[in-house]
Amino acid sequence: MTSHNKNALITGASRGLGLALARELAGRGWSLIVDARGAEALEAARAELSRYASVVAIPGDVADLAHRQALAEAAERLGGLHVVVNNASVLGPSPQPALLDYPLDLLEQVYRVNVLAPLALIQALRSALGETARVINISSDAGVEAYPGWGGYGSSKAALEQLSAVLAAEQPSWRVFWVDPGDMRTQMQQEAFPGEDISDRLPPEASVPGLLSLIEGDYPSGRYRAREVGATMPDSELGARELRVALTVDDFEGAVRSYRDGLGLAERLSWATSSGRGVILSAGRATLELIDRAQAELIDQVEAGRRVAGPVRLAFEVPDLARSTQAFRAAGAELVHDPVHTPWGDRNARLRPPDGMQVTLFEPESEG
Repeated sequence: MTSHNKNALITGASRGLGLALARELAGRGWSLIVDARGAEALEAARAELSRYASVVAIPGDVADLAHRQALAEAAERLGGLHVVVNNASVLGPSPQPALLDYPLDLLEQVYRVNVLAPLALIQALRSALGETARVINISSDAGVEAYPGWGGYGSSKAALEQLSAVLAAEQPSWRVFWVDPGDMRTQMQQEAFPGEDISDRLPPEASVPGLLSLIEGDYPSGRYRAREVGATMPDSELGARELRVALTVDDFEGAVRSYRDGLGLAERLSWATSSGRGVILSAGRATLELIDRAQAELIDQVEAGRRVAGPVRLAFEVPDLARSTQAFRAAGAELVHDPVHTPWGDRNARLRPPDGMQVTLFEPESEG
């Protein structure tokens, strides 16, 4: 993954769907840029999210040119973006007036926030978005259904959907999604139905899994209903998305020093609470190797000269075996056996870090 593939910008992230999505991405190690008009609520969201991820919070109105420029500059400082989520929007007058009675100055404001601002933000972020960027524009069923009293908000979302469709056609390397999250138990939903009980609506968290599938999956550009995305998940997306090996270690600092500093595994997420400490390190591509006991004994004999490993052994492909072995040893790992040429075409070194795990470092030998 390139540097911007774990960076996302979410507008309107101080509450509702924006905050729910930000929580999930933060928990998955994403770096975030978030905004909202309410500075106090946004700061509370930032403080919460910052416990899990790197978060830049910029209060302001996405319809304001200077604010959009501040977001674009933050994206450049972050190293670029993989995902931008245009979630911020306004309902307009509440209760919603009929179109013949709709104040045009207020309708213009709705269009400025719900239609022009998302496009303007994408334009401002153009240089920060990679070739495989994903743009998610949050829409509504009111953008495709003619609900009486919803002409202002609904027509703004219809315009956003057509804008999204044209953008997808013009930028075929991007994934552009216009997404209906469904009715949600949010402040905007309550404003749309003043005085009514909306407790029967699902919380915004119910729409987040679908958004995550669009962000991390292989869906083509198009219109989606967030709560139906999982039900239409392509076969290629049904398997595991990541292999994570969890090691319980007695010497936590020593283990972190060995794997993070010695092997150069990038830190994705770390935490320290009264209940315990942990760190998630990125180890590149993950594979699961299954071998029988005879093969395990053969590998140990080749790499270590004797049977030393238990049922689990870690193996890391490295670009320079000598330098990686030296760095790993300097960070506290013990050399079990000198590097060897293996029958399967690699140069391997067997080491044991402070946690006692058996670790193979291997460098594929060049052909010819």
